[in-house]
Amino acid sequence: MINNKIAVLLSTYNGEAYLARQLDSLLAQSYKDFEIIARDDGSTDASLEILKAYRVTLVDANHNVGAKKSFEALLEFGLENLQSDYFMFCDQDDVWESDKIEKSYLKIEEIQRKYPDTPVLVHTDLKVVDTKLATLYESFWEYEHTIPRYNSFNRLLMQNTITGCTMIINKELAEKCLPIPEASIMHDWWIGLVASQFGVIGYIEESTINYRQHSGNTIGAKKFNHFTIFKKTFDILFLKNLYLEHLHGNLIQAEAFLQTYQSQLDPTTKEMLQDFITLEEKSFWQRRAILLKYKLFKQGFIRNIGLFLKI
Repeated sequence: MINNKIAVLLSTYNGEAYLARQLDSLLAQSYKDFEIIARDDGSTDASLEILKAYRVTLVDANHNVGAKKSFEALLEFGLENLQSDYFMFCDQDDVWESDKIEKSYLKIEEIQRKYPDTPVLVHTDLKVVDTKLATLYESFWEYEHTIPRYNSFNRLLMQNTITGCTMIINKELAEKCLPIPEASIMHDWWIGLVASQFGVIGYIEESTINYRQHSGNTIGAKKFNHFTIFKKTFDILFLKNLYLEHLHGNLIQAEAFLQTYQSQLDPTTKEMLQDFITLEEKSFWQRRAILLKYKLFKQGFIRNIGLFLKI
């Protein structure tokens, strides 16, 4: 019998065009023991009115803080005010498959039986769709050429391959990852790093969500393309040396991770982070030696050729 409470955390911002369809997909879930906790991030359209028309708990919000801080506020509210055992993150413009919550719950329960009292994250594949929900690509993982079994801490330092709107996390991970630092790039990236270092990451090789692509996506899907990778590499090598600047956010995020969890990290991990965050100060060969030493790779052979040429 499924009896553990789940909180679905929904952040909205000017999402009136798609929000009702997403809420309808939540209410149509096969798993019923969940509640929707929503925070509107200062919308100027009808998003807040749409939320009030549905069975949701609204978190007070005074101003726009952006997606990362909005989801952090929702997670903090959930831990402080709910009895939920699990938390899921929901974007306003997607549509969930009717068994998304049930499949995610069953998978995280399976992992927790093996690893009790451990931070756990489970994520799934996505179906890439257009604004009218017509399928563009059946598998987001294939679309971007990412493989979930490679989600180790060192690789996640380089590239986020865990999509927040597919995640379910347990209370242990929720408590461990808060507060989310300003220096983190996005909430899902930070949570993935914490899970990979201190817990367990599981995955479901099925698409449980229709990942809608439109001009307002905060991140969106970016199709893997060999020509694009090589062109970017050529441009940076021969036109502008911008790659370390592009990687700067990764380094700042890694520094925040080291500062936050320094007392809980083993010496090898601390050494890796210390070397990584000083990458910009290193010589041409030192930078490449650091990446090789700690296997700080992206996913895919072509991406890593580009990385080592550009770094």
